[in-house]
Amino acid sequence: MSRYCAGHFVYPDPFTDENHFIDCLKEWVARLQPTMLLPTHDESVVIMRHREEFPKDLIIPYEDEKTLLLLANKATSTALAGNSRVPIPKVYHSEEEINQYPVVFKTVIGNSAKSVFFPKNREELHRLAETYRGTDTLMEEWIGGCDYSVDCVRWDGFCKTSVYRALVTKTDGGGTTTQREIVAMPELEQEARKMLDAIDFHGVCGMDFRVDERHNRIAYIETNARFTGGLATPIAAGFDIPWVLYCLATKGSYDEPIKVRVGTRTKWLLGDIITLVGRVLSMKWNRQEMKRVFSCHGFDAFDDFFADDKKAILGEACYYLEKLIKNRKLNP
Repeated sequence: MSRYCAGHFVYPDPFTDENHFIDCLKEWVARLQPTMLLPTHDESVVIMRHREEFPKDLIIPYEDEKTLLLLANKATSTALAGNSRVPIPKVYHSEEEINQYPVVFKTVIGNSAKSVFFPKNREELHRLAETYRGTDTLMEEWIGGCDYSVDCVRWDGFCKTSVYRALVTKTDGGGTTTQREIVAMPELEQEARKMLDAIDFHGVCGMDFRVDERHNRIAYIETNARFTGGLATPIAAGFDIPWVLYCLATKGSYDEPIKVRVGTRTKWLLGDIITLVGRVLSMKWNRQEMKRVFSCHGFDAFDDFFADDKKAILGEACYYLEKLIKNRKLNP
């Protein structure tokens, strides 16, 4: 519905119908003859698995499948962070090791806080372990504080990062952010660069950290080896990540100055509506968070509403409504 949409097509689900997805994509690449194919989410792994089936001169500015999976897998990326001397939570290898609750229990593959739990005692943890028996999981120490995300673009000698703090998250306990604020956290940017330097990363990614100011502690959580859900925030702050990546991938350089405006705030309108419904249904909310959810003042931009493109948010709402009806989940 966006007025800036030049065209569109519908493709098969890349995760349940991989071969037909790739065939469809190849057909449209042949028809449209684009210079660049720019995946935006986890379908990037599927596309890079089939990279050799696409034209060699088609630019796909992503790492190979092996590197993407190394970063996307929460267990292997946590190990990489630890080996790179990036602070990480304590990792537990058995239920018997744990003597302090809550802990974090999560599947090693997932996004938007799906299959992430915070069991408060051994009985809850054991039930989760039984439920997910046969699935690769990770158990970690729970760390208080707030979620922070480092958006990164690294390409040969170029490396630029920015940090935003989560003000509201769609799911209780973390995950997808609906309100964010750009902050000055050079220590987090330094930790992110350590990890990217260790594997000579090329492309775009977002790294999530937990920051506990009360105990003066930071810890790596996970990496999204793709554009992040909070992309609107660095763009509003002056760091146009997709354009920077496009220039680097096509010209090999980006020479314009980038000054990230600290204090920039953005809000995902539909995300806050989903947050409100989720909190009401679960009976978990607090007054301060609800004040933020209902407020539309003090933001520099919205993720999904633009004065010159009002229909875009309607298209987004239709998409999420369809997902809600199909999956019966607020976090599909």
